[in-house]
Amino acid sequence: MRPASDGALLRLCALWLACAATGSLAGSAEAPSSARLSVRRALVVAFNGSDAPGMEPLRYADDDGVRWAETLRRLGVDVVLLTVPDADTAKVERPLLTDVRAPTLEALDEAVATLARRNSADRAAGQEVDFLFIYVGHGRTDESSRAYLTLADGRLDQESLYSRVVERLDADYVHLLVDACHAAGVVGSRGGDPLVLTRLRRALEQEQLAGHPRVGAIFAESNEGETHEWSRIRAGVFSHAARSALLGGADVNHDGFVEYSELDAFVAAAIRGVKSPQARLAVRTFPPTLSPSRPLIGHPPEGPRLNLPASPGGARISVEDASGVRLADAHQAAGETLELALPEREVYWLRTPRGEARVRRADLSADTPPHFTTPEVAQRGATEESLLQGLFALPFGRDFYEGYVTSSGITAVDFSGPVLSAEPSRVPRSLGLEVGFTLSTAPLGGTGVARGLALSWRLPGPGLVRWGVRVSYAMAPNAWMDNASLQRVSALAVGGLSGRGNLAPFAEVGAGWLMLVVDRSNSRQGDAAGFTARSAAGLRWRPGDFGLRAGLSVDLDAAREDGRRRARLSPGLELGLER
Repeated sequence: MRPASDGALLRLCALWLACAATGSLAGSAEAPSSARLSVRRALVVAFNGSDAPGMEPLRYADDDGVRWAETLRRLGVDVVLLTVPDADTAKVERPLLTDVRAPTLEALDEAVATLARRNSADRAAGQEVDFLFIYVGHGRTDESSRAYLTLADGRLDQESLYSRVVERLDADYVHLLVDACHAAGVVGSRGGDPLVLTRLRRALEQEQLAGHPRVGAIFAESNEGETHEWSRIRAGVFSHAARSALLGGADVNHDGFVEYSELDAFVAAAIRGVKSPQARLAVRTFPPTLSPSRPLIGHPPEGPRLNLPASPGGARISVEDASGVRLADAHQAAGETLELALPEREVYWLRTPRGEARVRRADLSADTPPHFTTPEVAQRGATEESLLQGLFALPFGRDFYEGYVTSSGITAVDFSGPVLSAEPSRVPRSLGLEVGFTLSTAPLGGTGVARGLALSWRLPGPGLVRWGVRVSYAMAPNAWMDNASLQRVSALAVGGLSGRGNLAPFAEVGAGWLMLVVDRSNSRQGDAAGFTARSAAGLRWRPGDFGLRAGLSVDLDAAREDGRRRARLSPGLELGLER
């Protein structure tokens, strides 16, 4: 593909944002609940062909279009699909292509008019409308450096995009998802010049800040500025991952809705394990600034669902139908449930790295786990191998999500709402328990080192807050006069902040009861009514079900000594194992 000239593709996508926001999206910001009840519609345009001499057509844009339409309909979205299926797709997907038209200019006009009438009727009845425009195909620039998207009999350039599509939608929010450009080889490319995409990304950010708050955009790129097709899944890698996210793989807070940040983090986790620079992607999301938590998809209607209960090891899983069509992929995190809404089929194949199983639709929710047999795997080159081994290799769950949104600075979902799940978790994600080994200076100003154990129980509060209780016991042998040993027992209420992600800092304070004992060979005395305050800070590392906490602490002990209450500081350190 010839690199786009200066700013041409930039202007096209910027116009998307400007037109959708200023042409038809008047109205005030919604309450959070209104987005949950919003009517959702979509126009999917997918075209393999190119109008540029010598440019190879895409292989799977038509397949992606069919999968997008089927996925969105399963999720309760009113969809119109425009595509030209190739011979293989027409044969395999015949039941889904009954009312599909070619993506011509005339068909585009009629589809937009039909959807706009429905949008207007719903808005007149007091309902809000979210509109998804999805394009899969070639993006090009003409001889005058004007950017356009390729249709079957023409081009959708800046002017026609405004006049034919965006200006006429009459929706409250517009969500743009673009998976575009050219293809090559077993893993083909849909991409362009990396400099153009870098400038496009900046322009999208600037357009969002310039006063177009009701439009969101999503696209992907690799280190080479491209996205990819993969013959094994007969789809674009980005489109497949995004569909898997919307089917429930990205619903990290289990509220039945998928927001921009969830899709962003899910795709990031899915591609994190891909090592080949030719195959790695990065998703770029720009949620509407007026409502950064605006859901892309609502709670799916009744239909087939795959419910995986929580398990200690999690599961990497792919779902295919009897024809080998890949429907969804996910990597369930340890200790967390996974629910995927699946397109309607009589039979599904569930595949993991360790085996595969045939499951009838009626048995999806059965209590008995399917019987997995050894799979057959064919290797298809270096890039194919990288995708096969790396795609969806990393588990996606709350830990990854919280770390990702914190590092990215994007708006996180709410975890305080009700969880919508067909089956409660059998294995708690975290028990909040920690057993720690402690070292500190001896109490009462004694000599030597006090060694001990601590048991803590912490519960999550709002945001980064954690609170709970901590009990500890420590002993310093021969640390007092006449070789007396010192024993220290405490019970505290604690509270503090803990960062998100696999590796995160923490800080906490606490206060409570203290008992100090001086233990001699022939006598024992002490104070059982002391007071102690504590502060601690350190790092928490949790790669899986268990985590490690390492921190430095300072205890302020107040106890009676020789008839008077004295306060002493006691610095220390602690290494703990948490579950």
